[in-house]
Amino acid sequence: MLPRRATLAARRCWPQLRVSPPALFSSSSSASSKDPPPSTAKAEASTATKRASPVQNLRDALDALDVMIDEAEKKVEKKYRPNMFAEFKQLNDKEGKVAEGPETLVAVAKAALVPSLAVENLEGKHVDLQTLVSSGKVTLVLTSFKAFGQNMLPAWRDGFMAAFTDRQGQEDGRVQTATLNVVEDWYMKLVRGSITRGLQEQTPKTLHARTFSYFGRCDAFRTPLELNNSFVGYAHLVDGKGRIRWLYVALAVGFGLDSRLIARCFVWDLAVLAARRRRWNSSG
Repeated sequence: MLPRRATLAARRCWPQLRVSPPALFSSSSSASSKDPPPSTAKAEASTATKRASPVQNLRDALDALDVMIDEAEKKVEKKYRPNMFAEFKQLNDKEGKVAEGPETLVAVAKAALVPSLAVENLEGKHVDLQTLVSSGKVTLVLTSFKAFGQNMLPAWRDGFMAAFTDRQGQEDGRVQTATLNVVEDWYMKLVRGSITRGLQEQTPKTLHARTFSYFGRCDAFRTPLELNNSFVGYAHLVDGKGRIRWLYVALAVGFGLDSRLIARCFVWDLAVLAARRRRWNSSG
């Protein structure tokens, strides 16, 4: 027991020391057992400092917002929006090569379908382009909107068909071409007949059944085919089910041979798959 005077003095010091009475009189061993290790105390202090930092909280919030925006943009379909000034600038800046085509075929699971579009060929027959390219043949779809892009298409068409024509001039029945001329300006509908006659004159008669025209806006058709620039020509390789497996933009200079090789491998791949399915069905 402490003397009475010592006890009274200790009670007067408790408010200044901010220590509870039991802690004041406890032994040093028991007090040290309750106190956290210095390393743990420092870690907790640093964690508390980080959590309390407004700057760090703001950075974390901005990072989370960026991730949310990226995820939202992936889910939203990118639609074509006409901007002739931007498209013409892109044409000049890229020297006609406005996009890079893939070196390999697009996987079936990721391939977009050719949308429906009611077109008319140079023989006056109305055709749904989606139905045409889904008929079981591999189709090279060539698209242009203006004369500059239209002049890029014959090199693709002639090179492609030359690769699938034998020495007797017989074309391979597994492939076909479809050349589409889109005229979007509304006032051009007034001279539709003249434009059609002009296309007939500059297109070989043997290609009239495969050459099509469309008058009017077709933004819904542009989007899946990535027809984002109206000044260039486009070449799409579409499989027998209407899936877009390959795309190239601009002239077939320096890349035409590669495109034909890709087409050959593509058709061979389809033939192998068809043979496997026949064997599977016969064995079943």
